[in-house]
Order: sequence, then structure tokens, then C-alpha cells
Amino acid sequence: MKTIIKGALIAATLASLTTGAVAKDWIEKVEVKKDGIDVIPVEVSANSNAYTGIASNSHRFLLRLYGKATSGERIVAMKVGSFKGVRYFEADGSLWSKSFKNRDVGSGTKRSVAITYKPVLPLNKVRWQGWDPRQACALNMDKKIKSGMTKAQVLSKTWTVTAKAYFELDAVAAKKGKAKNNKWNIKNTTDQRDGYGYEVRVKCRKGV
Repeated sequence: MKTIIKGALIAATLASLTTGAVAKDWIEKVEVKKDGIDVIPVEVSANSNAYTGIASNSHRFLLRLYGKATSGERIVAMKVGSFKGVRYFEADGSLWSKSFKNRDVGSGTKRSVAITYKPVLPLNKVRWQGWDPRQACALNMDKKIKSGMTKAQVLSKTWTVTAKAYFELDAVAAKKGKAKNNKWNIKNTTDQRDGYGYEVRVKCRKGV
């Protein structure tokens, strides 16, 4: 009896894995990345002792969103957000995200969809990869002090460093018929995500 139960469990597990592999194959590629050259820096304020915070209120990000389904499926929706775990069918609470569907993605007729998106985001809604702009300036100051400069010397100058804003894209695919007739939902679609560290120039102001 134990052998039969064990065999049934193994079979069920294998079936589940197989289904997952097939489902994942509905998405051939998903990618979010920078679209162009972003030269506008995020500015960080400072006093005579330290970097105090991010002075810029917002920043325009240049994003390229791309999703490609396999030959029998179509891209029906995409969602980009600045946090880990972006899911099209899930609510995000206070986290920032933007969803695309219907005409935005070709009304379910396209196997591949590319969107150029340039959102102006409040920086308090942006999640950072590794360190935020203020921390980037502080790390630069630590590095300069270790090389022989004093804190006062560091804060007497303007520095340019970098930080990475984190974006994640979730692409959703459905079978041709469901996509064309707008009959898709969470039960008959599959999705796949891609994450990206978007490098931003950071201007570390002089201390005041």
C-alpha cells in the first residue's frame, strides 16, 4: 500500500513539473531595460557633516518593455513595477506599478510586444538595488576618506556617482483563441518576469 501511495505521489509531482514546464514555455522572452541615455542626475543634499537625503523629488525613467510568446500564444498583458515580485493579477498596495493590456499590447493579436515607456516617478516610490542615491554618496565619501581625504574636503566638492533603481516586468501570455476573443484570465494564462537594475547618475552636492 505504501508503495502504491508513494508511486502516486511521485507521478503527481512529475505531472506538476511537466505542466509547469509547458506553461513557462508560453513565454519565449521577457525583458525590461533602459531605453536610451539618461543624463539627468538624481541630486543628494548635504550639510557640513554628512549627506542628508535625496533632494530630487522625482525622476523620468526611460524604459523599454518587451514580451514575446511562443508561436501558439499571444501576449495579452504586461505589468512593470519598482519592486520584487511583480505579478499582473496581484494587487500591489502602496508599491508603484503600471499595467498594460488591450490596445496597449495589440489587443491579443501580437506574439511579441515592445513598449517604450517614460514614467516620471516620485523617488520615494522607487526601490533601489544595493544602495539608494544618498547611500551611494556616503559610500563614495568613505572611499575618499580611506584614500586620504578628510570629511570636510569631501563635502567641499560636488561628486558624481551612480545608483541602480530596480524595475521588474511581468508578461502574460494566452492561447491564440482566448487572446483574440479577450477571454483570458488568471486560470488560462501563464506569466514570466524579468528584473533590471537601471543605472542612474547621482550628484552629491557640496555640504552647506
